[in-house]
Amino acid sequence: MTKTCPRCGASVDESALSCPRCHAALDVTQRMSLSDATWCPSCGALVAPGSRTCPKCGASLASPSPSRARRDLDLPEIGATGELFGLGAEDSERTGVMTRIESAIPPADGASSPAAPEDRMPKTRSLLLAALLAVLVVGGAALLITHPWDPSATQTRATTPADTSLSGFPGEVKELTGQDSSQGGDTQDGEGSATPEEELASAYATLGDLSGRVDESEQALRAACEDVSGADFAAGLEEAQAVSIEVSNLISQVELVSGADEGDVENLLTLGNWLRNRCDALTAAWELGSSASDASSEVSSMLSGADTSAEYGRLFDQSYDGWDPAA
Repeated sequence: MTKTCPRCGASVDESALSCPRCHAALDVTQRMSLSDATWCPSCGALVAPGSRTCPKCGASLASPSPSRARRDLDLPEIGATGELFGLGAEDSERTGVMTRIESAIPPADGASSPAAPEDRMPKTRSLLLAALLAVLVVGGAALLITHPWDPSATQTRATTPADTSLSGFPGEVKELTGQDSSQGGDTQDGEGSATPEEELASAYATLGDLSGRVDESEQALRAACEDVSGADFAAGLEEAQAVSIEVSNLISQVELVSGADEGDVENLLTLGNWLRNRCDALTAAWELGSSASDASSEVSSMLSGADTSAEYGRLFDQSYDGWDPAA
């Protein structure tokens, strides 16, 4: 069987996929023209042209309604406006005659059109003003940054050379900081060393001196309690604290002595502890008077501290002469 090529009309084998003559594709879906087709209004089946009944459902096919009559108004075609000028007075009054309406606003010419290129260009004065402002701003900023009138205003480097001839030289060091020269070890010549007995004798004498200073602090405290208004409790507290620190340091030095008689060391430590107890009692009493808003209300407590100091003072005085390590 053969089929017809839709492009050139040549007879082509039914199994061919393209026309051997015009090479048109034959395996694509073809469009059918349905401009003259008729459908049944009842079942929608396609009916052959000219049929009066539907071959599927048997319904009668009504004839198409006649076209509506139109009145010929003899209107001019759009664009043929020249014909309007030839119409007379009678024609202008006829219905349907289109008269030409012209705008009363005159058309804009090219010179004043908003789209004209010269209307969008800035004026020469604006350009010059913008250029002048740009020069002023940029030039002023450059002068502010560089300030040529004082170029060294922002310099951070030194302009005067430093003397580095002694850089890193610590100077002459004869003795290290914190070095204890009194308890130093034996030197090559044996100079500067002290025996344990000499160290105990020195500590014994220092205890006597410190005891005298504690006695003075106790007497000053009793005098301050008698005249509270004129007493300087802050100065008394400072002196008592200083003596207490010296007593504690002396006790620490005695504890470090080695090679001496243990009995003498114990005696000096006992004297030092009694003296430190006196200092603690006096320091507490002076603190009461210094911190109290009304020192007269703390007189009894301060006198109690002085009495405690006196008790340890009697113990110290009774044993001091008999516990001399040099005796």
